[in-house]
Amino acid sequence: MAAPKSSGKFDTTGAVITGIQFAGDVASQIFNFQAVQAETERANAIAQIDYWTTWQVQNEENYRNYELQLNQWYRQSDYVERMRQYESKLAEQRSVYKGEVSTSATNNFARQLAELEGRFYEDEAKDLIDLENTRLQSVASAAKVSAGGQVGRTAMALQNSKNQQYLSNLSNRQITRNYRIADKLRAAEVADIQRQNLISQVSDYTPQPIQDPIQPLAPLAVKGFEPTPAYGPSGSALAMNITKTGYDAVKQYQSMLPPKPGTEEETKIGQRYLRQVLGVN
Repeated sequence: MAAPKSSGKFDTTGAVITGIQFAGDVASQIFNFQAVQAETERANAIAQIDYWTTWQVQNEENYRNYELQLNQWYRQSDYVERMRQYESKLAEQRSVYKGEVSTSATNNFARQLAELEGRFYEDEAKDLIDLENTRLQSVASAAKVSAGGQVGRTAMALQNSKNQQYLSNLSNRQITRNYRIADKLRAAEVADIQRQNLISQVSDYTPQPIQDPIQPLAPLAVKGFEPTPAYGPSGSALAMNITKTGYDAVKQYQSMLPPKPGTEEETKIGQRYLRQVLGVN
């Protein structure tokens, strides 16, 4: 048996009002979603730009500082090399000067030795001449005695006296000669000490140690962490909100129906039609 037809009609005006309100709410939600999503993308882009700009600026600054340090290192290295050459030249000049002083002192020492030897042999020759003159005087005296007719013991005593004097002079000469040799050796030692002192007064020059400058190292690339992108609005949340808005629209439409609706079957047909229009199951 067929169900009786309802006398009520489908509320077209309420459906239109509810549909317009639903469409407006959905459009507003989609617009807000897109606006928040665009703002998130803009903020992420700005964060990336700031990060890479800072990274580039820091790298450029590091390389500028490296170039300044490298130029300074080149200047310091050149200065160190020139100072080492200067110190080496000073050592060479001091060595040459010390050699000249040593040569001069040695030549002066040789001259002093020659003078000592000359004075020694001059004194030796003088003593020999004096001794020989004494011997000749003794012989001459003995000859005079013999020529004067003095013979015997007197002549012999005179001769012995002269011989004793000659031997005494000869002994004294030997003692004097030994002292003279000792004086000559002591004078030679003093002259040699003076020579050594004169040479030692000129010391060797020791070049001053100069430390090499430290070469700067090339800067490493700046390492950092890129900014974590912020998450935008959730699409699932948007879909749920739209679904909820549609459900609220259905309920609102139902509340706008007349107090005495048609048959139950007609009411279900109207609700099913509205859900089809709104895309709500």
